[in-house]
Amino acid sequence: MKKAVFILFLALLAAGLVSSYEYRMPVNIEARTNPAVLLPGDEATLAIDLTNGAASYGTGRDAGAGSSSYGTLLSTPLNKTVLKSTEDLKVLTEDSSDLGMIGPNDKITVYYKVRASDNISSGTHLLDFSVSGGYDMITIKRNILIKVDDAAVSLARAETDASTFNLNVANPRENTLNAVTIVPSADGVIFSPDEYYIGTMDPHEVFTIAFTVQSEDGLGAIRSPTNLSFVAKFKNGDNWHTSTPYTTTYNPPKDENTQSSY
Repeated sequence: MKKAVFILFLALLAAGLVSSYEYRMPVNIEARTNPAVLLPGDEATLAIDLTNGAASYGTGRDAGAGSSSYGTLLSTPLNKTVLKSTEDLKVLTEDSSDLGMIGPNDKITVYYKVRASDNISSGTHLLDFSVSGGYDMITIKRNILIKVDDAAVSLARAETDASTFNLNVANPRENTLNAVTIVPSADGVIFSPDEYYIGTMDPHEVFTIAFTVQSEDGLGAIRSPTNLSFVAKFKNGDNWHTSTPYTTTYNPPKDENTQSSY
């Protein structure tokens, strides 16, 4: 009798009618950084999403605990992740291990801190990433893309009148910048405001701002050509930066009431 039951069990198993577990590695890998685009010297947080894509590939479906298509629940144990540094990008976080089990359409996110070197070139850089899992210790390898752009906030002179100096401020980057502040300076000149706070600047956004300029000697208007300098302070992610000074000459308008003498 026991032999007959055992034979029936084998027949049902062969027909796929007995629920079982399979452990595979159909892992999808997606990554993102904050900030999205680094400046040289920046430190960024890299988030890597590891998703069990078994259901997406038709090898199983998310049908609740203990069930899936053809009676098989495709779960994946994740044992270890490895992210390797390069000459220009240093990985500051230790690799993760024993991440646990993920079922179909489940997701685990691992986080790394990455620092760009001060002389890194603009462009797309690659980091080697791998994840090992399954009872056969299968390893999946991917290239993680890190974008770098050395462009800072751009400053340019705008149309100016007798008592104000106007400045165009642009964000030429493809990511958002925060806490943007323009700081003016010049010998013998009083600016109002003494700093101009813009705040958040979206990619490719342009603001036109105005400073009132007066002579420091108390005579009011500036009477002669004067060099003015401006810098932009801003945050890219959690990293503070200061732009290269932009210097220009303020030429006061001519007094139309002044008459020539012969």
